[in-house]
Amino acid sequence: MRTLEVLDAQRSQAFWSLDAAALDKIYLPGSPPWVADRALLASYRKQNVRVQGLRITIVSTTIAARTATTITLRTVDHLTAGEAVDRFGARTPFPAGQPSARLITLTAVRPNPSNPNNQPWRITTITRA
Repeated sequence: MRTLEVLDAQRSQAFWSLDAAALDKIYLPGSPPWVADRALLASYRKQNVRVQGLRITIVSTTIAARTATTITLRTVDHLTAGEAVDRFGARTPFPAGQPSARLITLTAVRPNPSNPNNQPWRITTITRA
């Protein structure tokens, strides 16, 4: 669960800074969620809107599948904070989301057989469970 929290915090920072390159440290480049978030971030950049305080709360996480280089987690999470801030400073809070179940597959970009708990993970898929 800690890995997902770290990745969510990095995503929050990417949407505040409007830094599309930062998404490469969260998602496997070219993956469907990478493509979707790059498009969303580009839309915000075009509108000159930043997202501040984006927070996803993870209610539960279990391992659904695991290989040497991937792990699929079944999570229940929901949006709990965040607001759009336009170029004039006007703030529009995001409504809190309802908890929903997802399958999130993480891929180790540089597998380290001697220390499998210390691998840099990237999200490759996110689907509803």
